[in-house]
Amino acid sequence: MKGHILAYTLRLYLPLFLIGTAAGVVHLVGRRSRDPLRRRLFDIVWILILLAGAPLWLFLAAAMGWI
Repeated sequence: MKGHILAYTLRLYLPLFLIGTAAGVVHLVGRRSRDPLRRRLFDIVWILILLAGAPLWLFLAAAMGWI
C-alpha cells in the first residue's frame, strides 16, 4: 500500500519538480552569461517556463484525471 502511495505522489508531483528544476537551470545559465542579449533571452525563457509550464501541467493532469 505504501509503494502505491509513493508511486501516485511521484506521478503527480514529479512533472512540477522537473518544471521547477528546468526553470532554475535556465535562470542560472542566464545569470552566468556575459552577453546582455543572451541574458535577456534566458530571462524570457525562464519566465515562460514558470508562467506556462505549471498551469499547463495542472490542466493536463486534471484532464487526464490525475487530480
